[in-house]
Amino acid sequence: MLDLLRRADRQVFRWSLRLAMALLVVMACVSLWQVISRFLLEQPAAWTEITARSLNVWMVYLGLVATFRAGALISVELLLAKAKGRFRAAVVAAVAGLSLGVLLVMLWFGIDMVQRARFQMLAGIDNPFTGGGISIALVYLAIPVGAALSIVAVVARAGEEIARSLGRLPPESAVIHEV
Repeated sequence: MLDLLRRADRQVFRWSLRLAMALLVVMACVSLWQVISRFLLEQPAAWTEITARSLNVWMVYLGLVATFRAGALISVELLLAKAKGRFRAAVVAAVAGLSLGVLLVMLWFGIDMVQRARFQMLAGIDNPFTGGGISIALVYLAIPVGAALSIVAVVARAGEEIARSLGRLPPESAVIHEV
């Protein structure tokens, strides 16, 4: 079961981090175009600000997966460094439980925000294909998506760390996977 979870986690981690990095590149290009159009061409592109902001929101919530997978958010490193065996497993489980609690709240209220904002449109930007507006719910969708993917990362990391604490897995220096 742990092997299946680890394989799923690797795919979730790999693709969410790749997408977050791609969004960072696109956001940087959009922001650069915003500066060029505003200050060099003196014809500001109204769509660039909201696009860069929306890309930033998605990038952060997809990057959250990697942060949780690395164990870099809720960290009790001193306690974990000194703890051994079952006590270490209990600390890991407590940290994972708190993280899952926060992520479940984010998931629940993120879904609620998406449902409430589904008819609200982004200001200053139109759909290039239909000419209509773009729902702000597409931006808010990053919250429940990032939370759901982060839940996979927290469960996988906790499973590995607990198994490692109980001597069922060899110690590893890093849990970051290849991108």
